[in-house]
Amino acid sequence: MVDIDRIQAQLRAAVRLSHEVVTAPPFTCFFNPDSDAAYANIAIPDEAASDAFDAGLAAVEREFRARGRRPSLEYLEPYAPSLAACLEARGYECAVRSLLMVCTPEMLAAPRMPAGFTVEAINDATPLETIQDLMTVQARAFGDEASPRTTAEDAAQFRRRFAALRLFAGRLDGVIVSAASLTAPYEGVAEVAGVATAPGFRRRGFAGALTYAATAAAFDQGVSQAFLTAANEAAGRVYAKVGYHATGSGLAYRLE
Repeated sequence: MVDIDRIQAQLRAAVRLSHEVVTAPPFTCFFNPDSDAAYANIAIPDEAASDAFDAGLAAVEREFRARGRRPSLEYLEPYAPSLAACLEARGYECAVRSLLMVCTPEMLAAPRMPAGFTVEAINDATPLETIQDLMTVQARAFGDEASPRTTAEDAAQFRRRFAALRLFAGRLDGVIVSAASLTAPYEGVAEVAGVATAPGFRRRGFAGALTYAATAAAFDQGVSQAFLTAANEAAGRVYAKVGYHATGSGLAYRLE
């Protein structure tokens, strides 16, 4: 059974480990001091419904503007179904509507491993160059395909700030072509995130194989419910093949 409250609580708990935390009831703001990108600085609702949404949003906006950040809210639509109308009334626009998908241990299905493909779990002993390669794959998959290789300085900074994040690299004949991460569990729930495959290597089963590996790792450490957000239905079909089931939407709202 999908527990939206627990999933939303895990999202708050995971980002708390790496960001500056500022309360603005009934919201909590999370600021990344290393980046002013909208996706890196967010507010998350602490209550599913509240008469104080409007006053809380005013406080959120003050906190974001004081730090030179663009007000941004991220949450699960089934958790706070009335919040979108309040946001839109204040001028926010929906920047992302993703597909929320959930998997439990009994739902997980092992895919056929592509030939020559292996999965590497990153740990403290992993060379920094591997982190650079992994981050470069993600940057090119989610942004500009011509993005330069991630610098050693940025990789080291990422490793320090997101120390609680478990990283996985997918290698084809030894070369990193795919990446994924697993957030720290909270009350038996963890998120598989950042699943990416380098341009030129897609539609070959790498994303599904890596998602399976990260999800299996979550269940091995006692997680009872793993979730992810798929960018669209096509991506959702990849995750469905390894056992994920769609259940609602994840939303990101930005104030213009």
